[in-house]
Amino acid sequence: MKRPLGVALVLALLAGCSAGGGATGSASPSPAPPASEPGSAASPSSSGPAPSADQISWAGDVCTDTTTVQTDLQGLALAATTGGADALTAVSDQMAKASESAGTLIDTVKAAPGGSDDDPGYTAVQSSIDGVEQSLQTLQASAAQVEGATGAALATALATVVVDAGTVLTDVAATARAITTAMQDRTSTVGQAFRAAPECTALTS
Repeated sequence: MKRPLGVALVLALLAGCSAGGGATGSASPSPAPPASEPGSAASPSSSGPAPSADQISWAGDVCTDTTTVQTDLQGLALAATTGGADALTAVSDQMAKASESAGTLIDTVKAAPGGSDDDPGYTAVQSSIDGVEQSLQTLQASAAQVEGATGAALATALATVVVDAGTVLTDVAATARAITTAMQDRTSTVGQAFRAAPECTALTS
C-alpha cells in the first residue's frame, strides 16, 4: 500500500518522539532535578509537605503507564502503515493494546491518593489527561472505520488512524511535560512524589 505523503511525515515524527514526552515539533523538556530515594522525605529546602508512600507509588505508576502508552501508540502507527493482508489484524490488535494502556493511564491519574487533589502539580497532570481522554475517543472511532474497509476506503481509514494516533501521542507528551514541571516545583507534594519515584527518571530525562 502506497503511503500518502502526509502519513509518512506523521509516522516519521512519531518514530522520532522521545520517551521524555516532548510534543511533536516542540523542544525537549528541561532535565528534572535528581530523584531522591523512594520513600525519602523532601529536602529541607522544600516548602511543601513530604509525599506519602502511597503518593510515591502512585507517581511511579503514572510514569510507567505514560511510557507504555507512548510505546503502544507508536506501534499502532506502524501497524497502520504495514499494508497487505495482515494490516487489519495488526491494527486491531495494536489498537486494543493502545486503548487498554491509555485507559489505564487515565484511571491511574484519576485515582490519586488522598491529599493530592488540591496540589498544583496534580491539577496540571489531571488537566492534561482530559486531553488524552478526548483524543483517544477520536482515535477509537477512526480505528473502528478500518474494520471491513477495502481499497481506497481502507487506505484512507488507515491514514486517519496514523494521524489520530499522533494526536493522542502529542497529548500524552503534554502529560509527560506536566510531570516534569511538577517535579521542578518543590512546593508541590505531588511533584516531590514524582521526583522520588524511580520510574519517572527515564520518562523525564
